[in-house]
Amino acid sequence: MISKKPLLARELTKLSDIIFEKTGFRLKDYLIAQAFTRSSYSKRFGGGSNENLEYIGDTVFGYHVVKKLYDYYGTIQPNDVWYYYSFRGHEKDFTVLKSRIVSNESLAAIIREWDVARYLLVGPGDAENEVDKQEKILADLLEAIIGAIAVQAKWDQAILEQVVAKILPIEDMIMQYEKENDRRPAFSADNAVTTLKEMAEREECEPPQYTFAGPDRLGRTPNGDPRWACRVVIPCSGIIHTVFAHSKKDAKKYAAYLALCFLYNVPNEYGPNKRLPIWGFDGEKLLPNPPCDF
Repeated sequence: MISKKPLLARELTKLSDIIFEKTGFRLKDYLIAQAFTRSSYSKRFGGGSNENLEYIGDTVFGYHVVKKLYDYYGTIQPNDVWYYYSFRGHEKDFTVLKSRIVSNESLAAIIREWDVARYLLVGPGDAENEVDKQEKILADLLEAIIGAIAVQAKWDQAILEQVVAKILPIEDMIMQYEKENDRRPAFSADNAVTTLKEMAEREECEPPQYTFAGPDRLGRTPNGDPRWACRVVIPCSGIIHTVFAHSKKDAKKYAAYLALCFLYNVPNEYGPNKRLPIWGFDGEKLLPNPPCDF
C-alpha cells in the first residue's frame, strides 16, 4: 500500500539500509524523502518532489550506458594523415540497445526486486490509480534515487560509475543483445563483395569505397607476378583495409572479406585475426603485414 503521509523515521532508516545494500551508497534522509515524493503529493501539500532528481538520474544512466557502449564497440583507426575514433556497428543499433538497457521495463524490474515502491508518497489521485504498479512510475523512482546519489556525491564520476555498475548489468545486457541479434551473414571471400553491397543497399553499413593500384604503378614481384592492391574504406564503421594480391579480383574480394570480419568482430579463416590495415593474399591464404617483395 503506497503512502499518503510523510515517511516515518523508521521507514527512512529501512530505505537507507536497502539503498545502501543495493548501491553501496548511504543516502541522507532528506534526499530519500524527496526521491520517494511524487509531485501529486508536493503540489497538494507543499515541499519538493522527485521530478528534478528523476531528470538527473535519467542523465546519469544515459551517460554511463553510452560510455559503456562506446567502450565496448569503439576503436581507433588510422588514415592517411592521422588517427580517428570510430565504432563497429551502426548508430541506430546503439539507439535501440541503449533504449533497451534503460527501458521502463528494465528499471522497474530493479525497483520491484528492491521492494520499495510501497514507500512512495503520493496524492489521492495517484493512490487511487495505484501508480506503484505502473512501470513508468517505478522507473522514475529508480532514476530519482540515482539522481539523489548524484546530488549528494556532487557528481563524483567514480562514485556514480560504481553505483550504476552495481545495479545495472550493462555488459551482460550488451552480450545478451548481441546473442539475440546475431545478424552475421554467411559470408566468405568469394561472396564478400556482393554481401557488402547488399548490406549497404539495406542501409546496414555505408557503401564500401574501393581504390586500386596495379602493376603499372606497383610493378611485379621478383618472381614476375603482377602486384595489385585494393583499399576498402567504410568511414562510419572505422574500416580501412588494404590487400595486396597477384590479381585485381583477389585484392578486392579479400579486402571486402576483411571488412566483413571487422564489421562482425569475427576471426578471418585465412590467417591471424589481427586488426592490421595491410594484408597480402598469396593465392592460398591471407598474410598480415606482407613482406616488401610480396
